[in-house]
Amino acid sequence: MNITEKKVGIVGLLSVMILISALLTFGLMNKEFSFVDDFISKLGAKNEPNAVWFNLIGFVTVGILLFIFGLAYGNTLNDKFLSILLSLFGLGFGFTAIPIDMQFSDTPFSKAHIVAICLGIAFWLFGLSWLGYKQKLNKKVRNRANLTAVILVLSMIGFVLGIWSMPITHRLVFAIVFGWTAITSIELILKSQKIAKNNL
Repeated sequence: MNITEKKVGIVGLLSVMILISALLTFGLMNKEFSFVDDFISKLGAKNEPNAVWFNLIGFVTVGILLFIFGLAYGNTLNDKFLSILLSLFGLGFGFTAIPIDMQFSDTPFSKAHIVAICLGIAFWLFGLSWLGYKQKLNKKVRNRANLTAVILVLSMIGFVLGIWSMPITHRLVFAIVFGWTAITSIELILKSQKIAKNNL
């Protein structure tokens, strides 16, 4: 059980590290990409340099890791429904590799890209809500899930109210989602190490 938790944590942390590395690497390679004003999806958009590689590494690879992480994390908590929700988020993220057309957002590929990320985020938010609802779970886990879900919703409300732009909202959503993944992963790894030391 403890070894499994450590592996789950490593997979989750790896997904975060690969996404950040891909974003920095391909973002710096694309001279027309702005880390402040552009959507991350632009790096994998139609006719962008290195789009295929960014989609394969930044979306497909990370999506597969998130799928595995979600499936396994739910199993560590003995919650099959949570496994399904979080793994579906991973699938949705992976399908954002469908290249968007930055000039024509109404094309089939662009719509598929947008639907994939929206469904993915919806499943993730539902998963966090489910985590926060489960009274039998550790209070720290539930509180983090609830707080993260609230922050995510507030970031979207900020855009609706015109407090910040959609690109900023986009950054906030990515930071919140992968921030939760990183913290949860680190907690799993530390928990496993602590138990291992106690068993020595």
